[in-house]
Amino acid sequence: MTSRRSIACFRRFTSAAAVTAGVAAAAVCVRGERPARACSGGEVSIAEETTFDPGVLDQPGLDGVFYEPFVAGFGGYQPDTDDDRVLADWKGYLKDTGVGDADWKAALFTASAQDLEAIRQHLLGKSVAVPKGFETSSLWKAPAAAKARLDASLQIVQLARAIEPSAAFFGEEVQQPDRPLPTAKLLQAAQAGATKHADDPFLAQRYAFQAVRVLFYQHDFAGLIAYVDKQAGLLAAPSQSLAWRTRYYLAGALRQQKDLARATLELAHIHASYPPLAGAAASDFHIDNDLDWRHALDLAKTTRDKTEVWRLVGVKFDGIAAIREIVKLDPKSDLLGLLVVREVAKAESAAGMLWPGSPQDADTVAKIKKESADLEVLVTDLANKPGVDRKWLLDLVAGHLAARRGDLATARTRLQSALAGRPHDARVASQAKASLALALARSWAIDASHESELGRAMTSLDPKFDRAATAKDQVRTTLAPLYMKAGKLVDAEYLSPGIVDNYKVDFVAEAHPGKLVWAGTSFIKDMIARLDKTSTDFDHFVLDQQRFAKPKLQQELALRYLLDGDFATAQQTFATTAALSERLHTDPFVIHIRDCHDCDHDKYGNAPWTHASFAQKMGELAAKAQKGSGDDAAEAALQVGVGYYNMTWYGNARSILGDDTHQDMFDARVALKWFQRAFDTAKSRELKAKAAYFAAKAELGDLLDVAYDPNRQQEPAAPVPATWFGKLQGFKDTQYYKDVLKECGTFQLWTQSRH
Repeated sequence: MTSRRSIACFRRFTSAAAVTAGVAAAAVCVRGERPARACSGGEVSIAEETTFDPGVLDQPGLDGVFYEPFVAGFGGYQPDTDDDRVLADWKGYLKDTGVGDADWKAALFTASAQDLEAIRQHLLGKSVAVPKGFETSSLWKAPAAAKARLDASLQIVQLARAIEPSAAFFGEEVQQPDRPLPTAKLLQAAQAGATKHADDPFLAQRYAFQAVRVLFYQHDFAGLIAYVDKQAGLLAAPSQSLAWRTRYYLAGALRQQKDLARATLELAHIHASYPPLAGAAASDFHIDNDLDWRHALDLAKTTRDKTEVWRLVGVKFDGIAAIREIVKLDPKSDLLGLLVVREVAKAESAAGMLWPGSPQDADTVAKIKKESADLEVLVTDLANKPGVDRKWLLDLVAGHLAARRGDLATARTRLQSALAGRPHDARVASQAKASLALALARSWAIDASHESELGRAMTSLDPKFDRAATAKDQVRTTLAPLYMKAGKLVDAEYLSPGIVDNYKVDFVAEAHPGKLVWAGTSFIKDMIARLDKTSTDFDHFVLDQQRFAKPKLQQELALRYLLDGDFATAQQTFATTAALSERLHTDPFVIHIRDCHDCDHDKYGNAPWTHASFAQKMGELAAKAQKGSGDDAAEAALQVGVGYYNMTWYGNARSILGDDTHQDMFDARVALKWFQRAFDTAKSRELKAKAAYFAAKAELGDLLDVAYDPNRQQEPAAPVPATWFGKLQGFKDTQYYKDVLKECGTFQLWTQSRH
């Protein structure tokens, strides 16, 4: 066996309490019994890392075995995917009774054992109350000639319900500790029913299937194998759903009896032929040693048998090795498609999970590239073989892999071939567009031709295309640095918000030393103007984002004017544009010796201050400070400083800038300038002491900003605003000095260290 790996699997058939296989089968006629997939990655999905949609296979039942590293095991049994098959079986059988699908579905899946008996008795004309929910059921309108068939149908549902306690799960993946074994009476009823209804294949198969269930839950695995072999014809039709579930039980019994070769072959057949159980079969597949593996291959007599086993190996262990083995056996096999799309997902997600900016092991990167290259060669060679199954799929995969490495010419050729082989398929068309866009982005030139072609591809993606968001994101983040390098900062920022200042917009409270591009009013104006340039598809693609709405940008422009001290223009922007002006939920002019952001928000949460009224008040205070003199002007300057200080991370109105703007929340230098002005202007020693202390606050903020290092291994010692603490020392005679000394522990320690 090529590249065989030894890994642990989920052994559903390895203990007396192994009921999961039965869970798969029981949904034919019972309710509940729905084990959930165990997710190991929260809400993370492979779709967030990959741009190739395996759904192009157009086989929804295989979703459970698409590559998904964030899910423990495989899809397993998902009863809802089979409900339609079950109902379709019954619909054909009951078509002459006049019973509606919804009413029979209620009896089949939700009615209790007591409900079922009451329904039967009422149908037979006995004076029994109608169960709740069945008062207006079409069951009561069935013609007299159909009632015998309905009664027989309800009896098999009753039998299945009686077996249910032996298999039921109570909550996700939790089985009843004292789960009872089915009784001999239930087995007798199932076998007798199969004999009694020998002339009715539909009911006979269902009774025989219930006998299989009973034998499995009685742990009579040898008896189950013998029964299935003896009744093979009875269990094989007319319901394909029951036939495959029977084989799933059989695989479990075979494993319990240590007949691993036949169990493997059964699981391979199930995996290849019955999608609702494909995930469960893959999860249950396990080879303990090479001898078992050789026996399994020996038992697989036909080419189809062997290729089915190899596909299961590919899903569970080594996809590339399995593809190569299947190609040797049958290069036209229809089993290759699933393995191919799984390997694309593996290669793409492995590269995607090497996060930008994180240390990337060179050997790992090289390994990923080699595996992707090997896959592309393998798929390309396969696509060139005459008569290969779904050549369009192989071309689509080859084109996508070429696109990922930036080979536009090869990608274009392969994608065009895929479209020609699969015309009128919206999903394939969208995948081809997404792949072409990736190829364009990775071989980019900033010119009208590239922009036009990429814009058409991205804006015409079907909204239902499963990888649309990821494809757009990868194209945008690929292009953004190129536009940055070319000096097209506005387009770069729209393509990847935050890139111009290397700012991770999803994180709060991160200091950003140095001059920010967003600190320039001209850049913000250009961002606003760009929103009106929508004449091309590329324009629409660039502007297709949720971060930058015009009112929000106009608000940011007004705040930038405010930070620059241009109070009149800030007020005018709020007054004459659609700039957002929202409640601040605090009083931005409140400050304390010991600040408490949350306390102020609780106390002043209903204060009427908005962005616009704050800007207006700041303008009024600044004018008073600039035109006046003495303590009145100093007090006004002090209040302007307080307003600026509170806008920073250290104050109580940080929401003014917050994480909704791109301005530096940690820059307290503007506040310090106004506190200095207040200190210089004030005549009162009390006012000077207050200005000196507020200036110390701003000085400390500036020191913290300068000292910030996102890569630090441990917290540094807290800096001390020695300059303004020193000036405050000159006002020991003031009450404010005494208040600060009493309340501010940092100042206390500093003063003690001076002696």
